[in-house]
Amino acid sequence: VPRGAGAAVIFLHGLGDTGHGWAEAFAGIRSSHIKYICPHAPVMPVTLNMNMAMPSWFDIIGLSPDAHEDEPGIKRA
Repeated sequence: VPRGAGAAVIFLHGLGDTGHGWAEAFAGIRSSHIKYICPHAPVMPVTLNMNMAMPSWFDIIGLSPDAHEDEPGIKRA
């Protein structure tokens, strides 16, 4: 935690988004003792979205409960 901050919030945005808008949203509730960190996911092809490249923390194969998961990508994120 940076000097002067007593807490930190790390906010990970959703699929296709970036941290920029969320950083602006948190600006309205910012407190001097809290550091807000809004990183950006890397751009990568997402299987669920016809391999379209977009900001994503990991690949999403499917939405069904038994769909294969991108375990290495999840761990990397």
